[in-house]
Amino acid sequence: MKLLKNRIFLSIICITIAAVISFVLLPRFYEDKSVTVMVLRAAGDIKAGTEITDKHLATVEVGEYGLPEGIINDKDSILGKITLTDIAKGDYFFSQKLGVFLINELFDRIVKNNQRLVTVSVPSVAAGLSSHLQSGDIVTVAVFLEQASDGEDSFPQVILYPELKGLEVYSVENARTQDTAEVRKQQSESQSSTGDPVPKAITLIVTEAQAERLIEAEYTGKLHMILEKRGVSHER
Repeated sequence: MKLLKNRIFLSIICITIAAVISFVLLPRFYEDKSVTVMVLRAAGDIKAGTEITDKHLATVEVGEYGLPEGIINDKDSILGKITLTDIAKGDYFFSQKLGVFLINELFDRIVKNNQRLVTVSVPSVAAGLSSHLQSGDIVTVAVFLEQASDGEDSFPQVILYPELKGLEVYSVENARTQDTAEVRKQQSESQSSTGDPVPKAITLIVTEAQAERLIEAEYTGKLHMILEKRGVSHER
């Protein structure tokens, strides 16, 4: 008799639990899954380096349940941003995929202005302004010709081409292609550094015509930097 009572009691408990699940928990579960929200997705395939505009966005209705965490659903937080990776059609937008610049502000400005980067070698400590030159500086590149011809005479000559004036320095590297500004910073902070702050190569921001003149000048003579004015250092 006691065993029978226990079975009846257990059956009542099981029926009660089943009723709670069926009439309380399951409806809430499916109710949550049926809730929909409007989200932003890529309207088509978007290549890395693209500036996001309205045409790249599509608003779609999806179930709220199971949405990935961290998706950006605010249009103002997406428009005008640059895609850092390729985004496929239908993809959500995440902060890791978007940025203000593709690489950095300076490089993006160079691309936008259809400019070029040209690196020239520095033949001596003096030619590279010792260790004083830094990114953002404006320089004139003088060309020294040991054997410049003028009729029958041959003599050393310094040429200041108009197109090689007012050039902006993109970067300055030592013989180990280390940024000399970073080497100087480490030395000033008493950090251990095996780098040399003396430049051996300088990368300049130029037009296509200036690039052609620079390359020609490097192979026909020796280049010497003349500082015009101190520029703002660019963090890259």
